[in-house]
Amino acid sequence: MTKTYDTAMLVGARPNFVKVAPLINYFEANGKKVLLIHTGQHWDKAMSENIFNDIGLREPDINLNVQSNSMNSQLGNIIIDLDKTTKEYSFQSLFVFGDVTSTLAGAIVAKNNNIPSFHVEAGLRSKNLDMPEERNRVMVDSICDKLFTPSQDAVDNLLSENISKTKIVNVGNIMIDTLLANIEKISSSPKNLLHELNIQNKYFVVTIHRPNNLNDKNLPLIFNALKEYSNEYDIVIPAHPRLKNFLDSNYLEVNNIKVIDPLSYISFLQLVNSSELVITDSGGLQEETTFLNKKCLTIREETERPITVTKGTNKIIGVNKNINIEIKSALDTKLSKYEEIDFWDGKTSKRIYENIYGE
Repeated sequence: MTKTYDTAMLVGARPNFVKVAPLINYFEANGKKVLLIHTGQHWDKAMSENIFNDIGLREPDINLNVQSNSMNSQLGNIIIDLDKTTKEYSFQSLFVFGDVTSTLAGAIVAKNNNIPSFHVEAGLRSKNLDMPEERNRVMVDSICDKLFTPSQDAVDNLLSENISKTKIVNVGNIMIDTLLANIEKISSSPKNLLHELNIQNKYFVVTIHRPNNLNDKNLPLIFNALKEYSNEYDIVIPAHPRLKNFLDSNYLEVNNIKVIDPLSYISFLQLVNSSELVITDSGGLQEETTFLNKKCLTIREETERPITVTKGTNKIIGVNKNINIEIKSALDTKLSKYEEIDFWDGKTSKRIYENIYGE
């Protein structure tokens, strides 16, 4: 007998977990039966399993356990296995999140099976189609039935692509739902964590994971800039597996920079919240630093989250020999108080629920 659910929610990578947690919790608290599917796209334990307890997300009902080093084969395998799942379980709609391979696979399978699909965090655009995330965003938004955006600029992007405004709903940033649900822990002193990591000075938090930066040209530029500050500041890099693999394979000298294993969600944001500066190529961290009112330098040429620059604490600096100058400028700059962004208030899950069920 086919098992029936009100909806299914598909996740595959650590950023997805942060986005799905408040939504599934809200849906289930309101009596909806949700099938939680994990594709297995992120299978590194430090990047995946530990986060479930950390953010209050229950275990998935299904783990497709699709693992592959090739983006194309991973996409194909997720599509095949997820398609089988639609034959074994009945659900009235499918939620996909963000911009990873699993997101695109879910949107395709839903469309091919006439299952209404809803994209949470729709409409973000970097305008750089060399990035797989950007290609995923554009394709997912073009075929999903409802597009839940985090900000007005995302709405404008979708309208400029001639997507019907009847599909678009600006509900706010769902990552802020998770952040606010954990704000007391995040705001508490990271004294024990700093002791554990042997951080004795003021410090930077650095995250690097994008393929554009993991090469012989960009990574040395980044590390050389960081080394200029490593005597005065502790520099902490919770290393994504891709970064760790690159460092191990290329014997890049890190000197007294602290390259550590990935941290839990709470510990990581505790570390960020007490830092002097964040340097990143991540998307979500630009939003989190904006909300926490922490200085952030983004080592990319563009961002799909321009609101973090216009209303937040983020600056796009690219990767070049002037990184050290940008760091000095950021350290010398006094931040104005965080300017509140519409719907970044911890109620995004509620707005999505009410839009679907009218309750």
